[in-house]
Amino acid sequence: MLKDIHQLKMTDFGVAMVPTTTGTDDGEQVWECYLINLKKEPVLQVLVTSSGYKKSEEEELKSSTLRYFYERIEASQAVMLELIPAELVQLTNEFWVSFQFEGHMYDKRYLFVEGSLDESLLTEVPVLNKKGVLIL
Repeated sequence: MLKDIHQLKMTDFGVAMVPTTTGTDDGEQVWECYLINLKKEPVLQVLVTSSGYKKSEEEELKSSTLRYFYERIEASQAVMLELIPAELVQLTNEFWVSFQFEGHMYDKRYLFVEGSLDESLLTEVPVLNKKGVLIL
């Protein structure tokens, strides 16, 4: 029965992390998290769950789980989701994104693993025209 279910692949949609010091009182670097719709049409009913975690032999850390809902994200639009403070960059940051597009539901897990939010890994993020880390 599982073979009868069509697994649609999510394309032209991503999550980006962009470093900034704008808006921080002490000039400390934070990471802005964005949802980016690269499609030529809007996506609807966007549901996002975000959390951070780290498991090692010495310690186990976990951030709170946050949930977001957007009725619509337009074509070629970026929506800022949240700010990731410097102390949470050391964690693996996970984002589950689900949305409706052309009458179908899409679902994908985006992982920014420990160490992936590094200045040396920055590239140009489309739509934002800023340097950051993008996962499509």
